[in-house]
Amino acid sequence: MTNMNIYTSLLELDSELIEKAMKIPYDLKAYRTRKILVRVIPCTILAAAFAAVLILWGDVIFDMEYKSFKDLCYVVVMMIPFIVTGVPYKLIDSTYYGTVKKIDIVTTADNSNPMVPAREFMYWKNTIYLHIEKPNGKLIRKKAYSGKARLQQHIQTYHEGDSVFHLYGTPNVIVLPGASDSHVHCAVCGDNNVTNNFVCRSCGHSLIKMQRYK
Repeated sequence: MTNMNIYTSLLELDSELIEKAMKIPYDLKAYRTRKILVRVIPCTILAAAFAAVLILWGDVIFDMEYKSFKDLCYVVVMMIPFIVTGVPYKLIDSTYYGTVKKIDIVTTADNSNPMVPAREFMYWKNTIYLHIEKPNGKLIRKKAYSGKARLQQHIQTYHEGDSVFHLYGTPNVIVLPGASDSHVHCAVCGDNNVTNNFVCRSCGHSLIKMQRYK
């Protein structure tokens, strides 16, 4: 089967079959599961505790005349566990793979010390967004990197046509190596490894080395 035929077959796969097509190693699936549980379990415990407090002492804590305002207070209180544990943010994250179609580099002003809005803490920040076509043909826009513009990090990392991979719960969007590439980045920690390695030299997780299909 030619590379083009393989790529065409991937495009015909539904998004639920991406993991099967990528053959994600078991340790990376386990890592993703742990990242989910680390968020969900504390959130569930906190939500149950807050709910118990509201059931037992809600009328005492929120002794208010207006029921609608009291209900609003209940809703706000029950949102606290989700905000503290970061579950809403993690729910929008996902494991994905696709081909880079467009790259946006947005430069904005930022402050390294938000509590002190002084000029000496201001700096220029680069944010790299990738427009990625998934195997099912869907186009998504994902943030790949954000950091100080003067460092010029990752400016030359991504190119149109690259195949990229992101593992849920990690800050990394790695470029999958081609047949002539000698290095591959770890999907978990982002460290650079030689393609002969099967596991990352830094964190010990399996390396994703699926070839790019163009």
